[in-house]
Amino acid sequence: MASTIRQVLQHSLEDLSKDEQNKFCARLLDREGEPRVRRRALEDKDEIGIAAVLVSTFTDAKAGSVMVETLRDIACNHIAAQLEAKLENLNPPGSRPSANSMIPTSNARPAVEHFVDKHRIALIQRIRRFPPILDQLLDRKVLRQEDYDAIMAIRTPQDQVRHLYQGVLTSSGTRGKDIFLSVLEELEVHLLEDLRRS
Repeated sequence: MASTIRQVLQHSLEDLSKDEQNKFCARLLDREGEPRVRRRALEDKDEIGIAAVLVSTFTDAKAGSVMVETLRDIACNHIAAQLEAKLENLNPPGSRPSANSMIPTSNARPAVEHFVDKHRIALIQRIRRFPPILDQLLDRKVLRQEDYDAIMAIRTPQDQVRHLYQGVLTSSGTRGKDIFLSVLEELEVHLLEDLRRS
């Protein structure tokens, strides 16, 4: 029997720890723009209730992309990537960002932007020790040896990060960006905390 959007969201919520679920709800309440989720709507809700609130607030068409965006905001990138794949299989119109959703219309919201794209300029300017990050990306198969060598040959950290964005992160898509973000979470904890606060 085919899953509904509500069931898919519920299953992703069940993959979160209690602490992550609390962070998810807090971030959802702080979300800018309309429609807004009301605090009373989420009080004492389990995964089934939270999924129902998402669908009733954002509709079947948008609830999935809102959940993916919120998961990324709280650094649950692995679960966000899994949810994106499930949404692609489920494929209700507009449930996940598409190329066409990058073109805003009077009623359309822009596509969900990945954290590393959203903070591209800040990451380029503020990452100072880039070689350990490159080591991790090579180890996790985001970079090939020739990409690694080419970036290491570049003089400044800013130009190294720019080169990574222009090449590997553009071609590797969401998977590469998710891994890059998880590496930053390990090696640039304070920088990411600052970017999330801002």
